[in-house]
Amino acid sequence: MNGTGSGGGSGDGPGAGKLYGAGVPPRAWLPDVGPEDEDPLAGTVTGLDVPEATAAEVIGVLVRMLGTTAPAGLPDPEAVLIARVFVVDEHPSAVRWSEDERRSVAELAAALVASRGEEGVEALVRELRDAARGNG
Repeated sequence: MNGTGSGGGSGDGPGAGKLYGAGVPPRAWLPDVGPEDEDPLAGTVTGLDVPEATAAEVIGVLVRMLGTTAPAGLPDPEAVLIARVFVVDEHPSAVRWSEDERRSVAELAAALVASRGEEGVEALVRELRDAARGNG
């Protein structure tokens, strides 16, 4: 593109070896990506570091955490979508939950985020870990 024949800016043209070093993939400079990170767990790692659990177990923890602060109506659809993406879809067991269970967890997680913010999600993760250890 620049007329020098160095490639189209893909980062893997003739100059890439000088920039990244011999044998180092062009994206290896990213702090969370390295040659040793080929996906050692074959795709089983999700964003939430929580143990496997049924939807009923997660719902029980959410209900206990919300207590009397649970809203009477449904949370905003946008909040439910955010909770679904960042909480439900990141849970390692969510693929085995029914659509109704996923929706219920997302609605309760949205209510938790509405009342306690990001700290609520962090507390949820702690509670799920404790419940799996038998402390919950």
